[in-house]
Amino acid sequence: MVGMDGDMCLRQAYDAIYQGDFESAVYWFGRAIELDPGNAAYYHRASITCARSGKLQLAMDYALKALELNPDEPSYRLNLRMIQSKQRIAEVRQLLSQPTPDIASCIALMREAVQLDPLSAEANLVLGVLYRMQQNYSQALGFLRDALQLEPGLEEAKRLMSEIRAERRRVIKQQYKIYHTKRKR
Repeated sequence: MVGMDGDMCLRQAYDAIYQGDFESAVYWFGRAIELDPGNAAYYHRASITCARSGKLQLAMDYALKALELNPDEPSYRLNLRMIQSKQRIAEVRQLLSQPTPDIASCIALMREAVQLDPLSAEANLVLGVLYRMQQNYSQALGFLRDALQLEPGLEEAKRLMSEIRAERRRVIKQQYKIYHTKRKR
């Protein structure tokens, strides 16, 4: 590694990404940063790779440093917003794994996630699931439609839309039956 510079480390990182070895890529981005700690682009690229490999806190740290070094770069600000959105999604998934999750709080967090990254199909999908849990079928279907517009091959959204439509029909049918039973008395 004698004579290595940041650009050589970057090439190693991209080679690792190409091979699907994101751990090595993160390592090589880290080495590039060590060799040239004032290079905002290295932090930015490292944050993207960390976010894609689920290392959200490290991605956030790198994104903030890139923005600190170059606050006028719009792509750095956009990247930060996308990572913040992913963090909200991860937080909601964690909250939903609890025995009695607070759905209203989860919805508020997911609305923030969508606001931070309007192009996140995952955020729209999760919002659709949350509204379904509240039996707010029209909202659920709206967010699932948005998720499908963003990612047309999202099978989970298609399946959920079909299930929600069937649930909604059952609820309407049941309400109709109750209403007419009371009226006949």
